[in-house]
Amino acid sequence: MGHKLHLSTLLWFVGIFIIGCSNLESPPTTEIHIPAQSEWVDHGIILEAGAGGDWDHYLWGGFAFSAIKKDGTNYLYYQGSSDYRTEYDETVLWRAIGVATSADGLHFTKYVGNPILTWFPNQYGEEGAVSSGITLGEQGETMLFYGANTQASPSGVHADARAVSSLDGFNFTDLGIVLNRNDRSVWGGGDELFPVTAIHDSGKWIVYYIPNGTLKGGLLGVAYGDQYNALTRSSAVRSDGKRISVWGTAGTVQLDSDIYALILNNVRERRTEVRLVSLQTPNRVSEPVAIYQFDEVQQAVLLLDEERETWFMYYRTHDNSYGVKLAPTSTR
Repeated sequence: MGHKLHLSTLLWFVGIFIIGCSNLESPPTTEIHIPAQSEWVDHGIILEAGAGGDWDHYLWGGFAFSAIKKDGTNYLYYQGSSDYRTEYDETVLWRAIGVATSADGLHFTKYVGNPILTWFPNQYGEEGAVSSGITLGEQGETMLFYGANTQASPSGVHADARAVSSLDGFNFTDLGIVLNRNDRSVWGGGDELFPVTAIHDSGKWIVYYIPNGTLKGGLLGVAYGDQYNALTRSSAVRSDGKRISVWGTAGTVQLDSDIYALILNNVRERRTEVRLVSLQTPNRVSEPVAIYQFDEVQQAVLLLDEERETWFMYYRTHDNSYGVKLAPTSTR
């Protein structure tokens, strides 16, 4: 089981007590409870890898892991790979994105048409869809931003951030590049750009991403604008003036009309943290208001079901599977 942190002894109420709240334009007013590590109860494995040769035989090797609830159904988008190489370096090959769905958030079924998103323009194994960020669009459609690995040499790739959309959550239409690695105005550009979570709210589009292969690699970046394909502003994300080191998937949870919880993972530190961000200043976030370090969790994202008064933590294990933990929205 995970070891207990000092933060887990505190009750964190958004808007009542916030470490680093000076980074936000105004203190939040919502009283939604962010669970401490000790409050999460594990409910076991919800998704297992496919058999040898299946598209999702390997569930690790990238940042494609996003969860969203739409029209009463929970959608878990996840990365799968069918092969593994040892030449040059050790990595999975033929990475694609599939989806599993659930009516109760606990029991998931893989979509029979998986994978729902592939990207192999040169039919090269290290190409593929390798990261993901999910939000809902203007008409309630599912918008998925992803890192599109494209062959650059016999032993390497570059990656742009692309977008796709879907009315049903299963069948996606390509919308093209939204962050071009060769665009000098994109912070962290030059080699690889991996979107890891997204927000669409109040006419704003915000995409958080991780650059790689440059001096800014492994630091959290954000691009935002008035349209999904016009993310004209980008910068590093900072907390108390310091840039944030990340390496893993991410997620967001809306807490009130302006404030979101930003869930960040750093697999290098075996750490999941929750920070707060205002729509008005997407490049400035609070210090962590919760930190999770469970032994069995490699990466995690959160969903908030206010109707059921329950938090869901979906996590990828170190054993090539996915699990879920639950926590209450209130301690009363």
